[in-house]
Amino acid sequence: MSDYKALEKRISELESKADSSKTTKAPRASRKPSDYNIFMGKYMSDNKSDKKPHKELFAEAVKAWNLKKK
Repeated sequence: MSDYKALEKRISELESKADSSKTTKAPRASRKPSDYNIFMGKYMSDNKSDKKPHKELFAEAVKAWNLKKK
């Protein structure tokens, strides 16, 4: 029975250490959207009315971005 109590004590010690070691991350400052982010958001919202799947529309947006870059 003493082994059982020792084991319970050890478990509670480990749990308390685990709880105290958890730290919350400090919030990061959000970055300004890049030109790519702005372009993709605008392209996707402007062409949303098309009956195309998201994957296909996204591929078109990437192609349009690559053409714009040149």
